[in-house]
Amino acid sequence: MAINPIPTDSGRPHQPIGELLAESARLSEHDVKRVLAHQRKRGLRFGEAARSLGLVTAEDVQQALSRQFSYPYIRRGESGLHPMLISAYQPFGAAAESFRMLRSQLMLRWFDKGRKVLAVGAPRAGTGSSTLAANLAVSFAQLGERTLLLDANFRNPAQHQLFGMSAETGLADVLLGRSSVEKSIVSIAQLNGLAVLCAGPIPPNPHELLSSRAMQYLLELAREIYDVVIIDAPPILEYADAQMIASRAGGYVLVTRRHRTRLTDVRAVQERLEPSGATLLGAIVNE
Repeated sequence: MAINPIPTDSGRPHQPIGELLAESARLSEHDVKRVLAHQRKRGLRFGEAARSLGLVTAEDVQQALSRQFSYPYIRRGESGLHPMLISAYQPFGAAAESFRMLRSQLMLRWFDKGRKVLAVGAPRAGTGSSTLAANLAVSFAQLGERTLLLDANFRNPAQHQLFGMSAETGLADVLLGRSSVEKSIVSIAQLNGLAVLCAGPIPPNPHELLSSRAMQYLLELAREIYDVVIIDAPPILEYADAQMIASRAGGYVLVTRRHRTRLTDVRAVQERLEPSGATLLGAIVNE
């Protein structure tokens, strides 16, 4: 009985780690031959042999393994992305693991049930909800999900800064019909599957724009194209925009700050969300 190989998401042939290290200029052709000889003599894996010879670092090997397994992440100094994007720069650390745990919970409780859009927000400014939304989007992209991060926080937009993008064109232009969706969305080259639509110019009427039919149509279009849509929302107790965003998304994750967010504010958020029909999936406590 013949067993067919399991298909891979990447669609690319398996590439030996030595080739990947050579492509990234970490090893020369002569180095690869040395490593192979040392590998055969010592019975080591290629990466272990290369490290024992002092030719590469542990980070070099991790980077190559990540490419081999189609798990994108970025080395510091090789991108304009903000250092706060821990999931992109330090995917093997404890902080990134916390984002993966959150991702798993959301997959089980929300996205695996056919839902695709989720709003992330806070009771008040200063909890780090925009950074959490960005890291969560990176984490979903690393899972292989086609992910869109949408900055709907017209009050204090941050995604263009986190991803090193221009803020000249964005969501505001799309909703006003001044720019197409295709021209405004930016694909993050270093993170396969991740696209970002920044806020763009800050409008004088954010609530009206986010309540418009154009916003509803945009989310319908995003649901057709992407597996996961993360919306960065403004503080829900400070701006009416957030209630409308939560209603359009259907699901809401609350980000709080330890020793700063009051329990009364959390209760107020629950009351604010109730008429919107959005499901409060949980509260995250940022340190």
